[in-house]
Amino acid sequence: MKQSAAKQTLKITAVNGVVRALGMLLRILLSRLLGAEIMGITELSQSVHMLAITPLTSGLPLAVSRMTAKTRTEDRTKPLLAGLWLVRIAALVLMPLMLLFSPQLARLTGDVRVLPSLWCSAPCILILGYSAVYNGYLYGVERSLLPAWSELVEQLLRLTICVGLLLALPHLAAPWAAAVPVFSTMAAEVLGLAFVLAVLRLPLSPMETARSWRKPVLRLALPTTGTRLVQMLLRAVEAVWIPLRLQASGLAAREATARLGMLSGMVTPVLMLPCVFTGSLSMVLLPRIALAEKEPKELRRLVGKCFLTAAPAGAVWLAAPLLARWLYRLPELTPLFRFGAPLCLLFAFAHVSGGILSALGLQKLSMLGSLPVSGLTLLLIWLLPARPELRQYGVLLAQGAGQFCTLLWNLGVLFFRQKTRLSSDESEKDALSAVQPL
Repeated sequence: MKQSAAKQTLKITAVNGVVRALGMLLRILLSRLLGAEIMGITELSQSVHMLAITPLTSGLPLAVSRMTAKTRTEDRTKPLLAGLWLVRIAALVLMPLMLLFSPQLARLTGDVRVLPSLWCSAPCILILGYSAVYNGYLYGVERSLLPAWSELVEQLLRLTICVGLLLALPHLAAPWAAAVPVFSTMAAEVLGLAFVLAVLRLPLSPMETARSWRKPVLRLALPTTGTRLVQMLLRAVEAVWIPLRLQASGLAAREATARLGMLSGMVTPVLMLPCVFTGSLSMVLLPRIALAEKEPKELRRLVGKCFLTAAPAGAVWLAAPLLARWLYRLPELTPLFRFGAPLCLLFAFAHVSGGILSALGLQKLSMLGSLPVSGLTLLLIWLLPARPELRQYGVLLAQGAGQFCTLLWNLGVLFFRQKTRLSSDESEKDALSAVQPL
């Protein structure tokens, strides 16, 4: 079993390496085809897009994965059915609301040119919700290679569709050019989900057979969903505030949007690149952590493995100048990359520690810590970028402070886990006892 897990992790690492390379290639091509200003518009829309899909793509897959891993074999599709039903109901509400309020949301971002991108985001709510729940099931039954292959298929399709459309339609107005990456994501996700369903060929019972599982799955999903919503709301507010605060530092509006595109569209994705590896590799171990939480020695071993996945984040420091000068062809990005490089480890370790808390059923404590940290980050985002001597560096300082506080909170919860374990175990026990004997 250990050898199988090691091989599985190695394969997922290789697949995700290709996926991230394709993602970086797409970022480079977009920066050259669109320019910094349109990249800034894309980032503004992306913040709203992520906020819209978060209710269905954060807590639900983790809840389905955890309940599937701890459920009897004959009932393992029941959490999946419950999750799919919840996605349908939520999408019926969220998609019309997204379309109805898109003009108001566009005005709130401070740039109405994001409107076409928001229209393209609405269908993603249902599509990504379905994909997330199926991925949660696959991780729960320890078939974690299939989500990795699906992501590779989606990334290839996203790159092909996006670049193909931009080359075929070179004279698109800025709002519609900025919407092309979102449209490409929607189309690629549809085909990626079709790929998973075709390979999985999972016979499912009628959804009514899992009626009693809906509330337990929802109960386990809500704390993680709440945490992620806070984080995505923070990101959305940041995307709106950063150009405004850069203008307060003395920059013109277009220059401030371009600086946002450079920071959020080019630098930050590189700094967060290790999170993709830590997320995928940790998901392989999360079902095992859920099963081993009453075996301290095995639990420590698995937690240590999760944190080791974050170690390669330090390599970004070495690659930063190459990314700025050779790939993006914007030498002015070099000091931003160098200044922000230490954030890689903070992003990665905070991400891993949050995933471990979810695997141990400590989502509520994680959510409680995210609220004051988000408030602190927003305060710093408001204060620091407005200073002429800081500007984008102030944004990186604010993000670094937030991630450092998040990591400290998560490590504190893990350290004092024995004191908090009773309440989390009781909540978990109540959720599972509602649908099956323990």
